[in-house]
Amino acid sequence: MLDSQTYYFVVGRGRWQGDFSFRIANGSLFRAAPLGLKNRLLVYGLDLVHRLFRQTRIDSTIWTDPDAGVAGIAGNTVRISKLAITLYLLEETYTLAENGSDVAVDAHERFGPIPFLLRNHKEHGAVIHANGMSSTYYIPLLGADWTADYTVHPDRAHIDGLLRCPWAEAREIIHKLATG
Repeated sequence: MLDSQTYYFVVGRGRWQGDFSFRIANGSLFRAAPLGLKNRLLVYGLDLVHRLFRQTRIDSTIWTDPDAGVAGIAGNTVRISKLAITLYLLEETYTLAENGSDVAVDAHERFGPIPFLLRNHKEHGAVIHANGMSSTYYIPLLGADWTADYTVHPDRAHIDGLLRCPWAEAREIIHKLATG
């Protein structure tokens, strides 16, 4: 089995839940960044929510189709919420490469609780590391280039994620609820 197949088909497949946190890590770099008004307001909003409430809830459901494409396809629906209000909704499809590590990500995201506002489509890459126990995603997000590193715990039922750009960071700490 390829590393990417282990990561998505064995470890990832199923329902996950946990805590998500976000913060502006460097205010001067954030103020100097060429983000545009929409992204700047979204960042301020996320930062404010996390200053007021500390953490928000993250839910993720990963489905798989091992027979699709050259090495399989997986998908993920991610919802970040607070007090039952959706702050962020992400639907991704992962197309696994035959080399066992590269992944092409096709993503549709929405910020906020109103379904038809603040929507975006993007494509980016990811790399799955040895034995399918960690990954790195290269994500265009909120007007910046982010790197997201995920580490699977040895029990394969917990994952820690650290997302960073030059001026902010986010953390995910999730646990598996059920295999899908």
